[in-house]
Amino acid sequence: MQPEDEAGQLFSCTKTVCAYKCYRKGQRFIFVDTPGFNNGKLSQCAVFTAIAAWLKEMYRKSIELTGVIYTHNLREDSMGAVDEQSFRLLCHLCGNEAADRVRLVTTMWDDVDELGAVEVEETLKGTHWQSFMQAGAQPRRFDNTSESAWNIVESLGITTKTLLLQMELVDMGKALENTTAGKHLMLGKSVTLVSKRYLHQSISIS
Repeated sequence: MQPEDEAGQLFSCTKTVCAYKCYRKGQRFIFVDTPGFNNGKLSQCAVFTAIAAWLKEMYRKSIELTGVIYTHNLREDSMGAVDEQSFRLLCHLCGNEAADRVRLVTTMWDDVDELGAVEVEETLKGTHWQSFMQAGAQPRRFDNTSESAWNIVESLGITTKTLLLQMELVDMGKALENTTAGKHLMLGKSVTLVSKRYLHQSISIS
């Protein structure tokens, strides 16, 4: 697996949805890397459209996900407006029925003051993450080791579920802008990192 350019930086650099195959203890894993909703080079609309298209294609092929891993950098004391919007978009994309397939992962434990990091983690769990955790999402810590990463992955087990966005696009035949996540993004609630013209960009998936 070759890392993308700028992959070592502390900002979202992934530009497309890419799947990577990996084997561990005789078991095959498929990891899917997506652009972040807080990507400084792509609008949230563009990122959401790309992720939705991939999810729709997989569901049409009867491929379901085992889990979704969301990361939060502990160097950031709190969630800014963009981070909050990105997280809410994730919640609407997954839906409460698939919340147990989500891992809310805090990162940079090896590079921050532990007491301060614990305080940030507890704040997230008691505010921004609370309702999604009550629906089944589970918090995890990544301490920048291979063992830690695999512990997070293996905590998902082998159960698979359909995400809310997939059901809305395929089973219900909704247009992307009429899905729960699409409405949340397009109703003026989003905070973009690029030109406002993206707020008026139409999103559609055939």
